[in-house]
Amino acid sequence: MKQTFVKAALLVSACLLGAMSLPANAEALAKYRVAIPDLVISPSLSASAAKTVSQSSLQSDMEAGVRNSRKFDVVSRNAATLNAIRAEQQFAKSGLAAGDAAQEGQLSNAQSLVQVEVQNFSFGRSAKKVPNIDNKYRVSDYASIELGVKIVDTTTGQITGAFNVKGKASSPTVVANSVGSASRTILDKALERAVGSFVDQLTDTIFPIMVIQAKGKRLYVNRGNDGGMKVGDTFIVFLPGEDLIDPVTGENLGSEEEEIGTAKVTRVNPKFTIVEMTKGDTALVQPGCILRRPVK
Repeated sequence: MKQTFVKAALLVSACLLGAMSLPANAEALAKYRVAIPDLVISPSLSASAAKTVSQSSLQSDMEAGVRNSRKFDVVSRNAATLNAIRAEQQFAKSGLAAGDAAQEGQLSNAQSLVQVEVQNFSFGRSAKKVPNIDNKYRVSDYASIELGVKIVDTTTGQITGAFNVKGKASSPTVVANSVGSASRTILDKALERAVGSFVDQLTDTIFPIMVIQAKGKRLYVNRGNDGGMKVGDTFIVFLPGEDLIDPVTGENLGSEEEEIGTAKVTRVNPKFTIVEMTKGDTALVQPGCILRRPVK
C-alpha cells in the first residue's frame, strides 16, 4: 500500500511539473476527440419509426451532451455538416475569400468513432375506456428507445468498448376524448434520458472511475460534478489484477478484475467525488481501484 501511494505521489508531481510548462490552451488541446457518425437505423424498425428517429434531435443532443461533459472535444462527422464544410473549402480556394480558414486537410481527426445504432423505438398513445364511467378514457402517451453503442479506435479499427442504452417515458391520464396524437414532450423526455445514460457510459468507458485515495471506508474518486455523479448513486468496486494476454495473438485483452465491494456517493465536488464503502473489505481498496455502475 505504501509503495502504491509513493508511486501515485510521484505521478501527480510529474503531471504538475509538466503542466507548469504547458501553454495556456493545453487543457483544451489535450481533450480526447470523438466523433458520432450519422445514426444507424436498424432495419427491424418500421418506416414511420425510422423517419421519426431520423428527424429527431437525438444525434445533435448526443453531440451536445458529450461536449457539455467537458471531458471530450467533439468533431462532426454528420454528412450534411461535412458537405457544408467542403463547400466552404471550395469557396476559399476560389480566391473570393480572404484569410487562411477553411483550408483542405485541416480538419481534426477523431481518436474514436462512437457508432450508435437505434435498435428499438416506439412512440404513441394507448387508450382504454374507464369501466362504468361514460366518456372517460385512460390514456397513456409513451416513448421508448434502445441504442447499441460501439467505440472504435480510429488508428487500429479495434472496438475498444460497447454498451447498450435505454430511455423511456410515459404519461398516463384520464381524459374525456381518446382521440389525438402522443405528446412530443414524452418523446423528448425519453431521448433526454437515453442521452444522459449515453454520456455517462461513454465517459465511464473511456475514462474509468478510479479511486485516487482511500481512508478507511471513505474513498476519493477522480470524477466530479461534470461526470454524471449524484449523491446516493451506488457503484461496484473492483481491484484490477494482471493483464490478460491472448497467447495466440499477443493482444492485451484487459486486466483481471476482482469484485471487492460496493460503495455509495456521499458528496460530489467540482473535481472529485467522495464515496463510502457499504459492503466489502476496505483493506483491499487502494488507488487505482475501479468503480463501475451496476448493470440494470
